[in-house]
Amino acid sequence: MKPPYKFFLTLIVLAFVLSLSYVVLDSDSITGFVTKTGQLSIGNSAPTADYIYLNDSECNDTYPSVTINPTTNSTSNVVVKATITDLNGDCNTFTSNNVTAYLCNGTGACNVAVADHTVGLSFDSQWGTGNRYCNFTDSSGENLQFFEINGSWKINVTVTDGVANGDLAKNWTYNELRAFTYPESGDTIDMGTLNLDQWNNGTAGDLMLNSGNIVIDLLWNATNFTGVTYSDDIDIDGTNYVIDDDASGTDDTGNLTQVYINETPTEQIYFDPASGFVRCADVACNNDNATMNMYWHINIPSGLTPDTYQNSIEITTEDH
Repeated sequence: MKPPYKFFLTLIVLAFVLSLSYVVLDSDSITGFVTKTGQLSIGNSAPTADYIYLNDSECNDTYPSVTINPTTNSTSNVVVKATITDLNGDCNTFTSNNVTAYLCNGTGACNVAVADHTVGLSFDSQWGTGNRYCNFTDSSGENLQFFEINGSWKINVTVTDGVANGDLAKNWTYNELRAFTYPESGDTIDMGTLNLDQWNNGTAGDLMLNSGNIVIDLLWNATNFTGVTYSDDIDIDGTNYVIDDDASGTDDTGNLTQVYINETPTEQIYFDPASGFVRCADVACNNDNATMNMYWHINIPSGLTPDTYQNSIEITTEDH
């Protein structure tokens, strides 16, 4: 018979081996299969403006860049478009409050404080990996007035997602426009039915408007009048046909001095304010010397056949 201690030793070893097979592990112990939770955070990505377009032409960093032409005595419609990047992929949720374009005259800073025009852009389309790119536009366009300052302008597109902001400034040019409107409508300056052998003062009375965006001087001349039916002439001899800015033919107090049209139709005379004919300051165009009431005084000799008489009034502009 084997000694008893060897038997007990064998039982102890066997119990230890069995305990390794059935031990219960807590959650921090190593085992053959466990599931853990991984965690990370995605922060907000600041949106950026990448490209700016005016009427589908891309604005850049040099002048003249995109060129916009004014329209005489009217407005020019400009459609602003921008492409933005938002790595969070939710720029399709942005509204016109999120993407704003500022149009500023000059080459300096361009922002809400100095903007001549502020345009809210609306979501148009989304594309790219992760829907990171969005196109925004002001589909109705912004109307630029004929009198706005010509030359170098800036455009700044600012974008925000409510947390972070981005902006992009580029250049563009508003062209020079030398223009005036006289009379306000049509091509005929109607002086009315006049009397023979006397001065007819204050005829026509049509408004002249500087309908461009530069200061100009005006030069005038006119041909003789000729009857439409019977071809009688009213000769302009340098003493009988006058341009004026008021209806009185005898008193120029507070007004420009009236000027006689030269007897030689090819020789022009200046008639405008000393400041030049200035551009309008606003839509109402009420600033001094941006508009003038133009009148004609004419002394018609006797002996003319009743008829309608016409001549050509020619107006030339120069830079002031």
